[in-house]
Amino acid sequence: MRIRKPYKKKKKIGPIGVLVIALALLVPIGAAGVGALYLMEDMEKPTVTLYPDIDAVSLKKEFTVKAGDPGSGIKSLVVTAGQGLKKYTVLRKSYDALQKSVLETFSLEKAELRGGEFDLQVVATDGSFFNFGAGNSSHINKRMTLDLSPPNVRALTPTHYMRQGGVGLVIYTVSKDPERSGVMVGDRFFPGFKQDSGQYLCLFAYPRDVEAEDFKPRLYAEDKAGNERTGFFVNMAIKRRFRDERVDISDEFLAAKMPAFASLYPDVRDPLALFRKVNDDLRRKDEAVLRDLGRKTSPKPLWNGPFVYLRGSSVLGSFGAMRSYYYKGEKIDEQCHLGIDLASTPAAPVPAANDGSVVFVGNLGLYGQTVVIDHGLGLQTLYGHLSRIDVKAGEFVTKGQFIGRTGSTGLAFGDHLHFGVALSGQEVIPIEWWDAKWLEDNVTQKIRRFGETPQS
Repeated sequence: MRIRKPYKKKKKIGPIGVLVIALALLVPIGAAGVGALYLMEDMEKPTVTLYPDIDAVSLKKEFTVKAGDPGSGIKSLVVTAGQGLKKYTVLRKSYDALQKSVLETFSLEKAELRGGEFDLQVVATDGSFFNFGAGNSSHINKRMTLDLSPPNVRALTPTHYMRQGGVGLVIYTVSKDPERSGVMVGDRFFPGFKQDSGQYLCLFAYPRDVEAEDFKPRLYAEDKAGNERTGFFVNMAIKRRFRDERVDISDEFLAAKMPAFASLYPDVRDPLALFRKVNDDLRRKDEAVLRDLGRKTSPKPLWNGPFVYLRGSSVLGSFGAMRSYYYKGEKIDEQCHLGIDLASTPAAPVPAANDGSVVFVGNLGLYGQTVVIDHGLGLQTLYGHLSRIDVKAGEFVTKGQFIGRTGSTGLAFGDHLHFGVALSGQEVIPIEWWDAKWLEDNVTQKIRRFGETPQS
């Protein structure tokens, strides 16, 4: 006889129970969806760039590789160079703390490559979970040529006689098109410019602050692959004596001039301290502007014969003079004056020293209202303290054309013209360029003889 079990009535699931079960089912599905979405977003590869973008390279040429991944961050960066069956690692970086952006430099000096073709590969990997945790990778693959032959550079012009603070011209040839070439004077570089004849012209300076025994200019050429070569050429350095000048600073001068500079140095309240700050710090900034302007130059000479200067003027301050500044009998500063101060009648018309292109018009620190004219090959003239300017940047002017009027803007002690000559930003003595004989013997004659026709 079968004994029946007591019947149990099934409990109905209420609305709250249904909601709990639904949520229990949806949570893992939602989590899976979020994970899938994160994984999809993390599939984006990092960015990677390599520069310079060149096809020929030397062992010492420095490259920069930049990689970035704003999401996962960069985990590793590997650069290899391969030639035949051999492969060399020239850069390997791993980042324990993932980086949003990395910048690394390398050369091929560690790779035992022969001259000729080789393959360069850059691999940047991010820290994503994609690819089973290996991350996303971006590649750069380049077939390049290893060039082990530096250019040959040879001077054509004979012995150069140069006075301290002055300028020389060397004409030279380079065996193959260089990335840059010119003359090195210590750590200062003066670029050369290729002419239609195939020769290179380079004006270079014998800086005022370099002693005769230390003046050892050298020709320099670097090819597009990064190979370098220096060349010797004969120079005779002649020491020049420079004057000492005294400048007395009065309270009237400070009251008249310092308010114009107060906004540049708001923390300096004392007028005398502000003068010292302006006379030194602003002078360094002006020099930096001139170096930048020196790069804005014509590759060919623009001037026409000797340079001209302010008519009927007298010299108030000479080039290279060491100026000592005194206040109430006490020496407060010392600076080198790199230009010539010319005084005539107030607001006298100022002529352009020679043909050229205006590369700067405006306020230039100590010089006040200023015009800078480029005459080619890095040679530029500066006209400071002007009360009025009558030319615009980009305008071509001719020798003797009036470009403005003298004044006392900037840190000027009365109405005058500060006339300067700069070579690739290095100020040099102006009087050489006013001298027709010096210009003919040291520049014009050399160009005519060595620079106008191809050399065999």
